[in-house]
Amino acid sequence: VITTSISEGTGEFCQRCHGERPIDHFTLGTAFDDAGASSEHLLALHQLAGLLDGHAVEVKEQVATVRSALRALVFARVPDGDPRAGFYEVDLVPEGAPTDHRRWRLKVGNKPLDPDQLLMMGGGAVVGTIPSGLPNPSLPHIDMRVIPRLIVPAVIISLLGFMEAISIAKAMAAKTGQRINPNQELIGQGIANICGSFGQSYPTSGSFSRSAVNLQAGALTGMSSVITSLTVVIVLLFFTPLLYHLPQAVLAAVIMMAVIGLVNISGFVHAWHAQWYDGAISIVTFFSTLAFAPHLDRGIMVGVLLSLGVFLYKSMRPAVMSLSRYGDDTLRSALIHGLEECIYIDLVRFDGPLFFANATYLEDQINERLLAKHDLRHIIIVSNAISDIDASGEEALSLLVDRVRSSGVEISFSGVNESVVQVLERTHLIERIGRNRIFPTIERAVRAVHRDAHVNGRETSCPLSSVLLPSWNSTQQGES
Repeated sequence: VITTSISEGTGEFCQRCHGERPIDHFTLGTAFDDAGASSEHLLALHQLAGLLDGHAVEVKEQVATVRSALRALVFARVPDGDPRAGFYEVDLVPEGAPTDHRRWRLKVGNKPLDPDQLLMMGGGAVVGTIPSGLPNPSLPHIDMRVIPRLIVPAVIISLLGFMEAISIAKAMAAKTGQRINPNQELIGQGIANICGSFGQSYPTSGSFSRSAVNLQAGALTGMSSVITSLTVVIVLLFFTPLLYHLPQAVLAAVIMMAVIGLVNISGFVHAWHAQWYDGAISIVTFFSTLAFAPHLDRGIMVGVLLSLGVFLYKSMRPAVMSLSRYGDDTLRSALIHGLEECIYIDLVRFDGPLFFANATYLEDQINERLLAKHDLRHIIIVSNAISDIDASGEEALSLLVDRVRSSGVEISFSGVNESVVQVLERTHLIERIGRNRIFPTIERAVRAVHRDAHVNGRETSCPLSSVLLPSWNSTQQGES
């Protein structure tokens, strides 16, 4: 086409240097005579350049038109897992095919497009279709054949639901100063689930995000939830189509603005100062809820399991310490405060109930003292903190009494509470221990055993007598 145009003299004017006027054949030829070039050839080249420039402009306009058309295409995506998965123009989505409720476009840009490597941009997710209307009330379908398989999942769902609700309630109460009644929360949640079953509802629980939004809005009573419920009913009946294109980012922003006010860094610091493991558990739980979002119950479950683990560990290894005189004439841990101990009497305090999980731990602690203190003559178990004792604990205590006495060391108990005494009486262990070896207070126990424990002893000054026996010391001095 270009060659024909040149030969027929129909080429367009050169757009590079003089697009406003025709090319002067004579002038152009004269200008290049000295170069030995034919003016016809030079004119043809000049016309060819003009045609190429015009063609390039035309192609650019066509490319711009094509890119604009590609940018205008809107697709919907059928998710993987469906046999019709893929991208379709919004008007060509197969009937009944589920979509991800997003609008996808081709990533066009300004670079050359590779048909084999087209990129799709989905933009932000939208709320999508919300079914309008309310569910029809109906009786729950009960199939006795599936109930055995549902018992365990139902119990787990119930525990997780209540755990999530009470955790949220505690967080709200910390902000408002209100008192929490866990029984009332459990009853309310149970009634809500029972009533919801007649409307085919999911298991209900407290929602952290919605509760935070409610609190941030200034709600103080349950009436706010009633008004919210009525508003939701009205929206479900009449306004759900208006919410189709609402970006989920808007909902996220509302929730974030409400929840950010509930983040209390000082709470983590306070928990760490109280007990380092409580602070560590709270931090791990916080990041777990972020990692498992939107399944907050999984993050909370991580915190619950860690708390249970710490509780079981501390229950299996309660504090067992030897007591001695402190500077203010009180009894404190000799190991922690570096106190001098009586070489003949060991006051051993056991902090916690005595049951199957920690019974052997008490035995191990007493055996360590028997091996470490060669001059030991009497052990007094300070039992004020032993709030309960089970069958395994009672059996371990019986074996402990026999083992200590077989090693030539006497054993007594002080501050035994009434419930533990009743167990000892029912099992007749109190007779094996000896009623004269059970004392109501530490002072009476030390006063009763101190003289016999120090017979022919080499201890010149007993730290226990100076703290617990002032009247006995005065009597001793008077007698001397």
